[in-house]
Amino acid sequence: MKMPSRTINPERSRGGFSLLELIVVMAITSIVFGAAAFMISIPNIEKEIREAHSGIENLALRARAMSHSYQQPFIIELREGEVRLMPMASPEDEIVPELSEQVGEPSALRPLDSMSWPVVYKIDPKYRMAVRRWNSNDFKIVSGNVVETWIHQPNSPSEPIAIELVSEEGDAYLSREFHPLTAKATDFELAIGNQ
Repeated sequence: MKMPSRTINPERSRGGFSLLELIVVMAITSIVFGAAAFMISIPNIEKEIREAHSGIENLALRARAMSHSYQQPFIIELREGEVRLMPMASPEDEIVPELSEQVGEPSALRPLDSMSWPVVYKIDPKYRMAVRRWNSNDFKIVSGNVVETWIHQPNSPSEPIAIELVSEEGDAYLSREFHPLTAKATDFELAIGNQ
């Protein structure tokens, strides 16, 4: 018995993908790669904003320690683009010699007038700083001539404040609260990639 022969259409037998199929595959691939690139960049953004905040925390810890060591107040000034640490009284008026006489041993502390003041930590210009004072719910932006002061007394807690750094694009911010006794910062709020 003889089978009928089929004729094969040359256009149908050609292998490959249609233009629509290629566009769909390229769109899915670009979405996957874009999401992967964003997920890889998140740790870098978080690391950068944490490093900027750690400089502020280091000055706060230093102010706290120095106020106890020298038994005199130290002040931190929060300004646009920088944070400054300095003794509240002039270094010539330091109280340390009186303390060393009371204890009976010479002080091992370096005289304040031998140090350069103020100690300045520059904040990356891509971050805007805001401060929330004690008994307030709102952050106040530190810009222009605005200077927020934070005093560290030797035998009393400092004012509990929160400092927030926000990227200029607004896609990342980190708010940290500072403990009044230790000046150690803890995260209050962190957001990355929200616009």
